Amino acid sequence: MNLNYTPEEEAFREQVRSFLRAKLPGDISQKLKHHKPLSKEDHVRWQKILHQQGWMAPGWQVEYGGTGWNAVQKHIF
Repeated sequence: MNLNYTPEEEAFREQVRSFLRAKLPGDISQKLKHHKPLSKEDHVRWQKILHQQGWMAPGWQVEYGGTGWNAVQKHIF
C-alpha cells in the first residue's frame, strides 16, 4: 500500500496552499493562529472567498455547484 501523494495530488496540495496564502484574510489568519473565535462576519467573508474560487461545496456533485474533487483532494483541502 502506497500512502504517498501522487505528483498530481502534490500539485493540488500546492494549489490549495497558494490559494490560502493569497486569499485568507490576515485578520482571520491571526485569529486562527491565536485560537481566537471567529465572528459570524469572519465566516461569511471566508465563505464568499471560497465561493468565488468555486470551492464552497467540495462534497457536492459538480452539477449542483460542487468541485468534483475525489476523496484525496477533499482530504488535502
